[in-house]
Order: sequence, then C-alpha cells, then structure tokens
Amino acid sequence: MGDCRFCGKPAGFLRRQHRACAQKNARAKESIRDHCVDAALRGDGLDALPGSIRETAATGFITMSDAALTDTLADNWGHALEAAMEDHVLTGRERRGLSRYRDQFNLSPRRLDRQGHYELFRKLALLDVIGEHGVIPRYDRRAARAEFGRLPFNLMKSEALIWLFDDVGYLRQVKRREFRGQSMGVSVRVAKGVYVRPGAFRGRAIEKTEMERTDHGLLAITTKHIYFKGGDQSFRVRLERIVSFEPYRDGLGIMRDTARAVPEAFTMDGNDAWFAINLIDALLDIEDVTLPKRDSPTLDDIVDAGPDDDAGLFIAGAGASL
Repeated sequence: MGDCRFCGKPAGFLRRQHRACAQKNARAKESIRDHCVDAALRGDGLDALPGSIRETAATGFITMSDAALTDTLADNWGHALEAAMEDHVLTGRERRGLSRYRDQFNLSPRRLDRQGHYELFRKLALLDVIGEHGVIPRYDRRAARAEFGRLPFNLMKSEALIWLFDDVGYLRQVKRREFRGQSMGVSVRVAKGVYVRPGAFRGRAIEKTEMERTDHGLLAITTKHIYFKGGDQSFRVRLERIVSFEPYRDGLGIMRDTARAVPEAFTMDGNDAWFAINLIDALLDIEDVTLPKRDSPTLDDIVDAGPDDDAGLFIAGAGASL
C-alpha cells in the first residue's frame, strides 16, 4: 500500500496520491498565482498577500516556509510581468505596481532575474518612458564599461546612447555564381582504353543569393543611429536612412536607402530582437528628441524609483511626470 504524497494517508496499491488531493493541490497553486499576479499588477493588497498565500497553501497541502514564501512571491512577480506582456505593452500603472510589489517584499534584481524577468522589466520600462512620455534616460556609461569594457563607438554630440547588445552576429546578402551543365552524346570505343564522346557540352551560369555571416560583435542603438563594431567591420546606419525593417525570431533585418544596398541582418536572442525593433519604432515616433542631461536619471534610477510618488521622478527638461 502506498501513502498519498499530499495528505499522507493510504492511497492504495502502488498509488502515490489521491485524485482529490492532487486536484486540491493544483487549485491552490493556481489560486496563489492568480492572487500574486493581480496584486503585483495593481500594486495594492500587498500587506495581506503573505497571509493569503499561506492559507491557500494549507488547503492544497503545500508547505510554505519563509524561504518557500519568498520564492513563491518572486516567481509570481515574473508571472505578473508575463501577464502584462500579453499586449506587448507595460503601462505606467503596471510598472508602478510591479515596483511596489518588489519593494514590499524586498525582492532583489538578481533573484527576479533567474529567468530573465528583471532584464525584461527594464526593457519594458524603457519602452514605456520613451514611447509614452518621449523621455530619453541617461545611459549609465560606468555600468556599461563594467559590463562591456571600453565602448568602441564615437557617438555624435547630437545623439544619445540608448542600449547595447552584446554577442550579435552580422549577416549580409551575397551573390554566388555556379556553372552547371551536361555532356550530350554517347562515348564510343575507338581503341583499347580510348573512348571519345562526339556530343557537345552545354552549360550555363547559375547565380544565387544567400545571407552570409560575415562578422560578430557589439550593436548599439542611439537616438539617431544603429552602430555595429565587430572583429573586421565597423559602421553606423542612420535610422531615418533605413528603408525597411524585417523582424525575425532571432534577429533584425534592415535595408538601407542606398543605390547598392543589399539585405543585412543582426542575429540576437529572440527577446532582444523583439525589443530592438520596438525600441527603434519608439524612437522614430518622437518628433523632437530631447537629449538627457548630466543630472538626468538613468533607466535604473527610473526602475528603482519609489513607486508611491508616481515613479518618483520628474525628467528635467522633458516636462513629463513618470
């Protein structure tokens, strides 16, 4: 006889759980997730949330120690972010709610980023402040140097760095020519070991195009350009001189506005590719870009700002409260 892994009572021959107990466990987990997601996105009811989680856990035979409670709160912060992402937009209210939830339970960025959720939160927050408020945060060059080393780009004074992508592949369309053909006729033996073929050879050149990986390196997006620095190639492309963008699951394709332009592409992680095209769209929608000043907040300042004062920041010179 086996004991139920949920209630501990006999479950029958070679059985590990009661069906009813398994259903209670599943319902409790779903309920906890729903409560956490709702509280995180609204940013209220947080004081009562831990007690509610413990009570619901008890109905589903879930052991909820202090460590388990912290893990549950952190994991469901990520689920709340994913729920906010369903419409591909993180609103100011959702951003403030997620920040309030994080502050309430003292959840560190490292803990929240185990599945990449915190970095996604930063990207969505950046899209929100640029797309909804037309605000360009100051790029933290000190943090960038710590992560990427000395930045290899010589930016113009009239532009500001927005984001850096590492480990980016660069592909460019190339043309290759092959010569294909066939011999006509039948070989005829004229002597021992000697054959001749009286037919003719007909052939033609075949030209085909393909995307060839030509370099690998660092990609930057500024308020005016895309910059790329690889092992062999370095260039910048003005955003307004790009005729078209082609989003891919694992990259971003572009076509420049030049007479000899060929398709080009940058390969990167799927989330990075989605973020890059949306970031460029948001920048192109701003009619008059106001560059950040020396005392302007960085993206991390905005993300870490106290949520109780409407994100806690008034962007100097931008005239927009976040």
